[in-house]
Amino acid sequence: MRNKLVPKKLEIFVWRVCKKRLPVKVELDKRGIDLHSVRCPLCDDGLETVEHSLIFCKCAMDVWDRVFRWWGLGNMTNLSITEILRGNGPSSPSSIGRKIWQGVEWVCAYLIWKNRNEMVFRGKCWNSPVALNEIQVKSFDWISRRLKKKKLDWHSWINDPSCYLNSL
Repeated sequence: MRNKLVPKKLEIFVWRVCKKRLPVKVELDKRGIDLHSVRCPLCDDGLETVEHSLIFCKCAMDVWDRVFRWWGLGNMTNLSITEILRGNGPSSPSSIGRKIWQGVEWVCAYLIWKNRNEMVFRGKCWNSPVALNEIQVKSFDWISRRLKKKKLDWHSWINDPSCYLNSL
């Protein structure tokens, strides 16, 4: 998978997610690393798998819901993390619009993982509104720097980003 609107580190992260190469507890346990528990360290409601960490954990789900509402897309569907990252989201007549939305999804997954690590390893509190703000800022910054033909407008990005699905 390629998306030239985001940094290379996001492409590598997405590749690792799709290949189940993130160091979640279930994967570490499969490799013989002795862990006290393989339950999710954030919600303790399920096993910590890639899918759970990035979608089904209550913390992650809250962030995804906020991102979908920000884009005016309603509720999140029952897609797998691989389907989400491959761009099986809203349809757009514009291929650049699809790449922009996919870039936002990649930033969201990446920052959910990053915030999960901050909570697990540094004891920081999970804050979904702050996570949404970080997604808005990072995705705008990364995508607008790489978008060649048209500049993104910050006000539109924050208030009606779905306009970019059709207008570019």
